[in-house]
Amino acid sequence: MLTLIMSSIAEVSPDPTSSVLYVAVVILSIVVLWDKMPTRPSSSTDKEIPGPRGIPVLGNLLQLGKRPHESLTALRSKYGDVYKITLGSRPTVVLNGIDTIRQALVKQAEDFAGRPDFYSFKFIGNGNSMGFGDYGGRWKMHRRIAQNALATLSNQKVNPIEETIQTEANVLSSLLLGTNGAPCDPHNEIYLSVGSIICAICFGKRYKRDDPDFLRLVKLNDEFMAFAGAGNPVDIMPWTRHLTKKSFNGFLRILNIMNNFCDEKLAQHLETYNPSEIRDVTDCLIRACKDTPAVEKEAVGLTDKHILTTVQELIGAGFDTIASTLQWAVLYMITHPDIQEQVHNEIVSVLGKDRQATMEDASNLPVTRATILEVMRHSCIFPFALPHSTTKDTSLKGFSIPAKTLIFVNLWSVNRDEDYFPDPELFNPHRFLTPDGNIDKSKVDNFLPYGAGRRKCPGEHLARMELFLFFTRLIQTCKLEPANGIMPKIENKYGLTLKPVNFKAVFTRR
Repeated sequence: MLTLIMSSIAEVSPDPTSSVLYVAVVILSIVVLWDKMPTRPSSSTDKEIPGPRGIPVLGNLLQLGKRPHESLTALRSKYGDVYKITLGSRPTVVLNGIDTIRQALVKQAEDFAGRPDFYSFKFIGNGNSMGFGDYGGRWKMHRRIAQNALATLSNQKVNPIEETIQTEANVLSSLLLGTNGAPCDPHNEIYLSVGSIICAICFGKRYKRDDPDFLRLVKLNDEFMAFAGAGNPVDIMPWTRHLTKKSFNGFLRILNIMNNFCDEKLAQHLETYNPSEIRDVTDCLIRACKDTPAVEKEAVGLTDKHILTTVQELIGAGFDTIASTLQWAVLYMITHPDIQEQVHNEIVSVLGKDRQATMEDASNLPVTRATILEVMRHSCIFPFALPHSTTKDTSLKGFSIPAKTLIFVNLWSVNRDEDYFPDPELFNPHRFLTPDGNIDKSKVDNFLPYGAGRRKCPGEHLARMELFLFFTRLIQTCKLEPANGIMPKIENKYGLTLKPVNFKAVFTRR
């Protein structure tokens, strides 16, 4: 974040070095004066939320380092499950541990269901976003419509999306095997396969790998994730707005191109829409616009533009998260060949070498499912989810939290909690199994890969389908080994999601 701020300052100055030095001197001077100021003692009747002291202008930003998920989890041991930091000028409460997070997001769901009024959020989906929008009547109706649309597509009798995923999983395994044992980076093929599924769900069409529209969409999503992962300093330090125009305009450019792309697809759907033949999510949303009484929409301020923007959100949410999780799954199977063999043996014992898995097979493949769960726990690709905010003055664990307070939900602290997951750094799928070899539901309840409460991922069911069907087909048909016999390291790179550092693998036919 600090690097992004400094580079943005350089954009508007004819002498970047002097500008950076000037800002650094100003900040350092304030820090020195701040350090000499006496602290005000708290009233004995106040229960202050504990936390590390920040510095003016930057708050605690410098303490987060390059791996903020680990830094904030380390602070938990000193300050507890509820503590406060300052990000730029914004007081921020960090929630840690499964009990505290469940209390906030589930038992006090409405209190913690808000979104902060970040400047950048106003531009996503032209301000019509559900995922980045604040909590209220409009959001509730929008969410219900989106969930109904996804449920329609998940019902095999209405739209056989499971068959589409199976087909694409077969394509992916064939393409990886087509490398003929040469070392390859699986990132692109995984990403394109997941993208094809998202397009099928949203637009009713699986695109070929070289389709210009498809490649354009993939490129746009990549650019958006890269920018979002770098962070927008204006969200926590409004004073940087005038110093980051060039980078922020780049962000707006990406959003505008994405909007135009989805508008083109929407126009095509409106021309061919048939209420008796619902083809995809876009058709479901068009039907919702037509079927929802205008008076109900007007009562909460929901427009058809809000509803139709849901397509863009599904594309953004469905691309990166599933693709990153599958990349992690490949990496863990390479680095843990014994577990890979256990999963393969279970799949073959139930399905044989050729029959492709269906969701009905899931209950008979507990080791496979436990391995997927452990991949999600250990990688924790979304360590903070999207930021929350309080919708009103509330209290949690004896601490008072004002309305509109920025809330970080530290899911990394949940996945690395030794009380629930002994030896948390160890990759061990068997932790999710009971002694008799079935899935231990109590252990599954102790981590939240899809979030919890009002903001829980609405696409959870589809995500489970994709991960299970892709993973089983890969392990059924491919033997995954390290490139050149050199075992890759299990390392992540921080961004909007945690992705594995690029690696190569060898895929050979089973």
